[in-house]
Amino acid sequence: MTPAAALLLAGARLVLGILASSPPAPPPTPPEARAKTPAPPAALAEIDRRIREEFWDAKLPGVDWPAAVEKCAAELAGAKTGAERDAAYDRLLARLEDSHTFRVPAGRLPETHWATAGLRIGKEGDGYAVKGLLPGGSAERAGMKTGDRVLTIAGKAYGAARVNFRDLFLALEGPERGAVEVVWRPAGGEPKTSALSLEPEPPGDALVWRSARVLRRDGRAFGYARMWGMSTETALALVDLLSDRTETSRLKAELAGFDGIDGFLLDVRGNSGGYDSSILATFLRGRWTAGDYWVKSRGVRRAVPPEYRPLPVALLVNSGTASSGEALALKFRQHAIGPIVGEETAGMLSGGASVARLSDGSALWFSWRAIEDSAGRSYEGRGVPPDVFVSDRPPAAPGLEDAIIEAGIRALGAPGGNR
Repeated sequence: MTPAAALLLAGARLVLGILASSPPAPPPTPPEARAKTPAPPAALAEIDRRIREEFWDAKLPGVDWPAAVEKCAAELAGAKTGAERDAAYDRLLARLEDSHTFRVPAGRLPETHWATAGLRIGKEGDGYAVKGLLPGGSAERAGMKTGDRVLTIAGKAYGAARVNFRDLFLALEGPERGAVEVVWRPAGGEPKTSALSLEPEPPGDALVWRSARVLRRDGRAFGYARMWGMSTETALALVDLLSDRTETSRLKAELAGFDGIDGFLLDVRGNSGGYDSSILATFLRGRWTAGDYWVKSRGVRRAVPPEYRPLPVALLVNSGTASSGEALALKFRQHAIGPIVGEETAGMLSGGASVARLSDGSALWFSWRAIEDSAGRSYEGRGVPPDVFVSDRPPAAPGLEDAIIEAGIRALGAPGGNR
């Protein structure tokens, strides 16, 4: 045997010795016994695609979105309850820091005909408070008052952290004949728990007319109406109310003298938006169709529709004024329509929210447009500041209106009160 062959044989024996002394390799794991990484839910993939392709900011405000989606997938895989899964989706979408971008769990809201608890809330100090009560609604019947502190809604605590549009507004909406539990604390009192029934909301135009009245101070008269939403019908109700003030003053006894008002208070506190506010901004500036034809009755001849005679107008807002309600405030400022009186608005000024139904029955809301004012300022997260700041509080004494209405009257009554 040559020296080289002897060396190869010795090496082979060494290797065989090592292999013989090693423990035997475990048998291969059958395919059916192998641990599988759960595939991400289809709904997560749908959310991922919608946000990447349609969210208003293509840069997804600097968020590492793929990493956020991957983290959400891991959280969903470990979630044991529906509440834990919902929380994982919420954490993902909260990364975008957009008030109108969130997920609504399956079954939470009907497709149409939402009912309401009749309660509007807004930020106040280190928490949330009552900022509006629909007339006759279950929240009003429960004894709630403007300024009462809201502690929890449906088990969710409302504290220092800002909430999104879902938790500001949709949390108090739902299927008719349902209910939502609210823990609240009246001023100077102990916490109370109320199961607020969800009831159909009266049409917005009817609410405008129901709220309309004449307020008198120091020999002057001011018209007043409140808008709870921003639908086309609601806006046109206000147009109807103001365009022919002579006719308005004849419609109801409480509107007597409406044809002689010196100014008008447009109240959008607790207004959840919902439509383009251009109708009102155009109308209140006096740019409106007038005198298309004439009508005659018993010797009286007048143009129809009547020419709108612009009035000094004050816009009343609070921290529950959101979305298109805030857009109206921007239009008031941009076009110098009148002073904005009250609190800073909600800071939920979306240029357009889209709703996508997901395969798990839930719904994704997301902003596909954003709004900036003419100077390029965004109001997401900080709200539109008023010209005259007044905290929303009940009347200070019998015979007075609440604090913001009284401030609005002063803003119109003072020299130069209309900007």
